[in-house]
Amino acid sequence: MLEKPDVPLPTKATIAGDWADLLREHFVALDVSDIDDRTRFTGAVQSAQLAHVKVAAVQSMEQRIVRSNSLIRDDGADYLQIGMIRRGSAIVRQDERECVLRRGDYVLYDTTRPFDWQFEGHPDDGFWGLEVFTWPRPSLALADTEIRNLTAIAFDGHTGVSGLLGRFLHDLASVRMASDVAGAEAEIIEEISGLVKSFLHTTIRPVASYRNDLYEMALSVIDDRIEDPSLSPVNIAESVSVSIRQLHRVFAEHGTTVSRSIRRRRLEVCRREMVRHGTAERSLSQIAHRWGFTDPSTFSRAFKAEFGMSPRRYRSESLTATLDSANPASLRQQSVTRT
Repeated sequence: MLEKPDVPLPTKATIAGDWADLLREHFVALDVSDIDDRTRFTGAVQSAQLAHVKVAAVQSMEQRIVRSNSLIRDDGADYLQIGMIRRGSAIVRQDERECVLRRGDYVLYDTTRPFDWQFEGHPDDGFWGLEVFTWPRPSLALADTEIRNLTAIAFDGHTGVSGLLGRFLHDLASVRMASDVAGAEAEIIEEISGLVKSFLHTTIRPVASYRNDLYEMALSVIDDRIEDPSLSPVNIAESVSVSIRQLHRVFAEHGTTVSRSIRRRRLEVCRREMVRHGTAERSLSQIAHRWGFTDPSTFSRAFKAEFGMSPRRYRSESLTATLDSANPASLRQQSVTRT
């Protein structure tokens, strides 16, 4: 474990108006809004420079933090940052994407382009916690096009390679921060930075590929939970770690909506079950209810709109056709009639 006897004390703000100035001192120029003025404000930042990496821990109340084009022009700070949620949750937006972060998840963002953090506090006390790791942009050796394909994507800090990196980063933030780094400590920082570079390089993928993957993941969630009548865009977005707005945008790019996709996939499994061998004894209401339709009349209307006939007629005609195809005499009679 890295330890130094001199640990920087956190700096605090108890007035909302001072909070943006405090954040500027430790990070870059930022605007703060959406603070509830009915409660007493508090916010704290603790940071330390470890070799070429700045590590910080931030805690405050529900709010929105934005870096705008005008602020970028004012300070010109050129950093890549990783933010890891330790308490509460957040929505992060950059480069026309947005993602949802929960405890342990982290995200990459670029201070040379606008970004937006919307923080939500923990239900117990209304506070959120964030660990921030800041690299000078050149030190991670990523091209601008590569960075644009990595920002505002939620990385799972619990499992897989992203989880391994997440644990390294959290351990780094958890050590007693020192004002200077030397010897073995600098080497450890270099190793962790190398791990970050390797992870980001192997994660790079085009934005279109990311959106396609997100679309497919959402469809998988729908298929896995198709029987659940409470399935909705809200819990699908939660399952794939994006905001509802981002989820709707991805489905719109595929010419559909989330709700329409849920309905169509439900109707399709209902249709298949209606004509499957051995299911003739099941009523249409039973089949509809099994696959998430709570109201038979709603199911009937939706089925007719999708397939051009009522479910009762569709089942009857499908079963008749099945019986006819299994009866050679019937087929011969049909042939004579057509002749």
